[in-house]
Amino acid sequence: MAPQSDIELNNVLRSLVPISNLSKDSIEQISASSEIQTFAEGYIIFNEGDNDEYAYYLLEGKLELISTNSTNFQIISGTDDARYPLAQFQPRQYTAKAVTDSMVLAINRTFLDSLLVGNRVDNSSMEHGVEVNDIDSDDTDDWMSRILQSPLYINISVENIHKIFTKIESLDVKKGEVVINQGDDGDFYYIIQIGRCSVSRKPTSTSQDIKLTELREGDAFGEESIIANLKRNASVTMLTDGRLMRLEKNDFKELILNPILKEIDFESAQSLINKGAVWLDVRYPDEYQDYAIEGSLNIPLNLLRLQVEKLDKSRQYIVCCDTASRSSIAAYILAQNGYDVLHLNKGLKSLLRDEDIEQIETQEIAKIESTNVVPFKNSNPENEHVLSSTFHDEMTLLREELDSIKNQFKELSNVRQMATELKKTVISDTEKKLKIQRERINLQTQNANKLIQQAQKLQQELKDEKRFIHEEVDKSRLAQEQTMHNIQKSINQRLMDEEKKMQEFYSWKDKEIKKIRELKKTAEQEYLANKIENELKNKEQPDHKSVNAEVDKHQADEKQIISSDLKEWLKEQVKNELSPINQEVQQAKRRLIEQANLRAEKSRKITKIHDQTLSTEINNLVKGIDN
Repeated sequence: MAPQSDIELNNVLRSLVPISNLSKDSIEQISASSEIQTFAEGYIIFNEGDNDEYAYYLLEGKLELISTNSTNFQIISGTDDARYPLAQFQPRQYTAKAVTDSMVLAINRTFLDSLLVGNRVDNSSMEHGVEVNDIDSDDTDDWMSRILQSPLYINISVENIHKIFTKIESLDVKKGEVVINQGDDGDFYYIIQIGRCSVSRKPTSTSQDIKLTELREGDAFGEESIIANLKRNASVTMLTDGRLMRLEKNDFKELILNPILKEIDFESAQSLINKGAVWLDVRYPDEYQDYAIEGSLNIPLNLLRLQVEKLDKSRQYIVCCDTASRSSIAAYILAQNGYDVLHLNKGLKSLLRDEDIEQIETQEIAKIESTNVVPFKNSNPENEHVLSSTFHDEMTLLREELDSIKNQFKELSNVRQMATELKKTVISDTEKKLKIQRERINLQTQNANKLIQQAQKLQQELKDEKRFIHEEVDKSRLAQEQTMHNIQKSINQRLMDEEKKMQEFYSWKDKEIKKIRELKKTAEQEYLANKIENELKNKEQPDHKSVNAEVDKHQADEKQIISSDLKEWLKEQVKNELSPINQEVQQAKRRLIEQANLRAEKSRKITKIHDQTLSTEINNLVKGIDN
């Protein structure tokens, strides 16, 4: 399955060779810097004869490796073959073609090689993974004596030692000062003259520093990043005030590294092997199982310091890896422990001939689960001791187990031959049965096609009937909608007529009230006139102005009394159910309620008729379809 996240990609990387041997931090670096490429079916990923800078791993899909000089074969994602780089030898011995849509992980080979060189076993001891050269001696010795007593300086000439102490420079440092930062370039080789310092490392960029060890006077550090041209893999911080002696990178290579690291080509190495030297392969076990030199020892670089005492110091060792980067560091470690050591100058990949690669790939196709052997000439006697006596017995037992496995493999080969013959017979019988089955299937297919055609015809008829029903239903629906529209229009007209009648009623009501008021006013005037006349008769004739004033006052009082009486009268008329005005209002309300009830009843009847008509028409249409 294709990785969907950084976490999933990290899990995929942990299954790949040799990436699975790297630390979590290194795998996260590969995840961040690598590129996942998607290729369509038929796309050429790389061609035979190419020289490029990438290691390719198949994550998803199927690829075919095509060669003009050997057998073609396929790589399928998820298999054991997909754990290894695709056609990893340079120049490319195969053309990689996508058989299906595929996903491939591309990693820069130089970057991957630098991580393999810098990978170490996690341990709190400086002997297990920190770039430090410990030189054991008494604490009372001065730093120069401890340096000169190291086995590392045995192969360095007096002249070079003199130059070292001429070019080395003194550096005063304070407590808490950081001498080396993890991730910096390797620019200097350091020796502690005075003081102590702490070595720490961050497993990841976001984690806290982990203290690994402390260094004291005479200890040296910083050489491995110069040898492998890598970034610093730890930080060094002063615990006390002190003084460091440091040698510039190029001077370290010229005066110390070059005299110690002695390179050798393969032909010269074979001559030494014939004389008793031993091949020491410092790659990881899964890389060693992929291809290796026959008779070679395999001690991974990250375990070399742990295993170094098991080697025989009376023997000469020729260290090798795939690209010579790890072997150079291994040679330096052995040299500083007093071993006679050389390292193969260009690595194993540069030595493989076309016929060698063809043999390796042929073995991969056959899925041989034993060590693939590079057919280099090797005359080292099988029973000759290449390790110390305490380790030799273990190797003898391993060789015996290997012989037993080889015998089992021969038996498996015979079984495989029998299985191949049986497979041919089964295939022949199966092909005959398949031919009969194909004929039956063809006949069944023809019958099925006829049934499909009939079903399609029936389906078309049903579609036509369905369309006709929908058309008829739509027509009926439109007619019913028009009918409902007409009924609604009629109801609205009746409502308008009723509203007009109500307006007429209220207009008549206003006129009647005006008449009543006029009658009342006339009655009041007559009443006043009669009252004034009676009073004049009973009294002497008064002054004209006083009479008028008295009349006006009396009229105002009477008017107020009449207005109050009129209001009381109207209230009594409204409250009195038997009054003409109240009766007219109640009759108007009843007429409106009756009109509304009639309209609602008519609407219910129309809806019921519409539903019955629509149901009848649908039933008729369905009966017509069934007939």
